[in-house]
Amino acid sequence: MPATDLLETTEKEGIMAHEKNEDELSPQGPVTELSDIESWELLSASTFGHLGLSVDNRPEIFPVDYRAQDAAIVFRTAEGTKLHDLISNDSVVFEADARTESGDWSVVVKGTARVLEDETELRGADLLSFSEWVPTSLYVYVRIDPTQIRGRRFTGHLQAERKYAGPST
Repeated sequence: MPATDLLETTEKEGIMAHEKNEDELSPQGPVTELSDIESWELLSASTFGHLGLSVDNRPEIFPVDYRAQDAAIVFRTAEGTKLHDLISNDSVVFEADARTESGDWSVVVKGTARVLEDETELRGADLLSFSEWVPTSLYVYVRIDPTQIRGRRFTGHLQAERKYAGPST
């Protein structure tokens, strides 16, 4: 699905996450706040990210292959820690990023995760192409419905004098 269609869906559902801020400067160089359309375009062009969640007030992070579909993130998993943790706390954060010749980017999606059980959704998820990290006979599809999305692009690097904090003498 094109990113513009994804954005139209999110606008209709009223989950636009943030206002686009002016460009900022960080120690790594110029930082550009991306629009939701730009963020979804980057997510749609990538397939690898990280799922963050919390169980018993302890953070966990897992690498996942994903697809951006219908203004959401869909990934496939199997029975195990990740699935158990998702069931006990469905509030998650997802991050994808990349380094390119023109700079780096990062998109963070906060939302609610749910296991797909509807036949239509399962058939749609089955049509997505996922690589197999660990072959298993039973896959479980999970969808993250976003409540917030924030993308940033980091272009270039400042050549600044480096200062290091050390012990006082």
